[in-house]
Amino acid sequence: MEKQIRNNRERDPSPPSLLIAAHCSTIRRKPDRLDTKELSAILDDLVRELNSSPLRLTTYLNSLNESVKTLNSTFPPALLKISSHYFFTLVRNRIRNLLEQLCTSSRLNEQEIYVLRNCAILLHDLTERVDDVAKILHWVTDSTFLDSLGNCLNYINKTFKSNPHRNILKQIIRLISLFCNIQERLPIPLHQALFERLLQPTINCLTSPHYVKLFQNLKATTNRLTEEQKLYLIRCPHFLTSYNGPYIEKAIEQILEKMLPRYVSILNKHMKTIKEWNRPMMRAVHNLIITIIYAEDYFSAHINNEAFRSLIDHLLQLLNESVLINKINAESKNMESLLIDATLIVFSILIYEPDALEYLKQCKSADIFRSLATVPSETIVMNAYMLLTYTMSDSDIKTAQDDLPKLLSTTISLLQKAIKTRHESNNNQNLNQDNIDRNILQLVETLKGLSQTEQVREEILKQELVPIICDCYDKLYGLSKEVLLEFIWTLSFNEQINQQLSESPQFIQSLRSIPKPNDDHAQQSTMRRSHSYNSLRNSSFTVSNTATNHGIRRMADGVLWKVVTEPQFQKIYEDKMEKQNHTDNPSVHQKYKYDIMMSYTQNDRDIVYRIQQYLSDHGLHIWFDRSRYQKKGKMI
Repeated sequence: MEKQIRNNRERDPSPPSLLIAAHCSTIRRKPDRLDTKELSAILDDLVRELNSSPLRLTTYLNSLNESVKTLNSTFPPALLKISSHYFFTLVRNRIRNLLEQLCTSSRLNEQEIYVLRNCAILLHDLTERVDDVAKILHWVTDSTFLDSLGNCLNYINKTFKSNPHRNILKQIIRLISLFCNIQERLPIPLHQALFERLLQPTINCLTSPHYVKLFQNLKATTNRLTEEQKLYLIRCPHFLTSYNGPYIEKAIEQILEKMLPRYVSILNKHMKTIKEWNRPMMRAVHNLIITIIYAEDYFSAHINNEAFRSLIDHLLQLLNESVLINKINAESKNMESLLIDATLIVFSILIYEPDALEYLKQCKSADIFRSLATVPSETIVMNAYMLLTYTMSDSDIKTAQDDLPKLLSTTISLLQKAIKTRHESNNNQNLNQDNIDRNILQLVETLKGLSQTEQVREEILKQELVPIICDCYDKLYGLSKEVLLEFIWTLSFNEQINQQLSESPQFIQSLRSIPKPNDDHAQQSTMRRSHSYNSLRNSSFTVSNTATNHGIRRMADGVLWKVVTEPQFQKIYEDKMEKQNHTDNPSVHQKYKYDIMMSYTQNDRDIVYRIQQYLSDHGLHIWFDRSRYQKKGKMI
């Protein structure tokens, strides 16, 4: 059929067939009254009519265009119930053929552009409205369709100076948006390598000189992006950051390895005009920042890079810009709020890199995060609280003693509220469980950061928060439960809190009932997973996984040792020392230089420091090397 069409090209358009015209009239007359059976029968007729006779190309295109245009203008509700109909495969094939024609002949005529437009709109709108995007995977993930779009991106990138008609670019943007929508809504296990064919063409665009040129030429006060700017600065980054298939970490590293200095040069120019930024500029910068968020594995190797530190300086300047801060609203949906929130997320990853955290403290970033803790957006406040707790220096803590009670009580209050909302979300489809889970994790990370200060532990006792914290622990699961348990473990080094925990038999029993781990490797990888934004956006990691269960068990063992076992050990040790003091037999005296050797990973470094100090204070000799530690969970 396609061969017949290609061999019957005509310059003059012809009207659609009578059958197609009649069916289109029916659809326009009663779109809301068409049931699934009747609409499906109409689409069957349209497919047969388009495929049954040797139509001239212009007649075929007009017939298809009339059908698609009618569905676009009326969009019958029943269409969503038959989203797997072959008619959409036929539309997809026409888009594919037009894209292939563009790459080979470098042109489409006006009629072909119009058909491409209407076909792209239909598939885009159907994807946006269908309740389950998995229903359309069989026709939207066709390899030849994906290849045609990927080849088209490469073609545009190579022929940038003579780019195709702006209406063609608009349809390319629309099609990429279609795939972004699917990637954001498709359950993680279904992704696999479905959209991998578009990954490298997208990277080619994001690492091209055209990206930098378009960004550099973007004016702060502009009210509208060009189609080229939309493609390079908005849609391509969006596809990359919504991609959930394999090789994403390598792809991000590939981009930043080449683009980090260019990002800095872009911000060097545009940060000077930050007070004048309009929405288009903020959208472009937001997408740049979102790309950085997914590069957490890249940070470790490049944190001391001068360009990377310049990037941090620019991001801190952005967070400190009053023009943006004053426009933050409670819904966090305006561009200023989204920009601030994305920047905070970058720092929420950086604080787990020791060198980056030290640099943030040198930059006095705690003052910036403290100012953001008072804005009307709850999401931004939660992020700011967590960052504040990690970046406060000892002097900051001393000068902020009046703020700590409020910081602690607000965090606990927000955590209780989030847990309640999470419970309600099981019966309310309008509540996004993944977002609530991420908010909960952010709040327990904040508590974990606060636990480092003795003032906070005293405040917990003063506000009688230990029972509330245990209640929160009982209602959490996955990574949130693990991090809150680490917080409790740290608190248990306070004698009074330790005593209260030991007097809670229900809490102690819940710790003992956690299954013992079998896989040491999964146990070691747990903490790195909890700090990865790329993992946090995947609800299957947030809710439950084998590695997280290992992490919970490890933290539970730490709490049980501190609350239950250590007092018993201490008593045995004291009895032993007392007996030793009453004997003259030299053989019972210590013959070894050290009582204990402690091994640890970078992830456990802080808690091990505290354990080492405690045991040393109680007379034990510890072999413990602070000067050496390994990254990536390796044991020392």
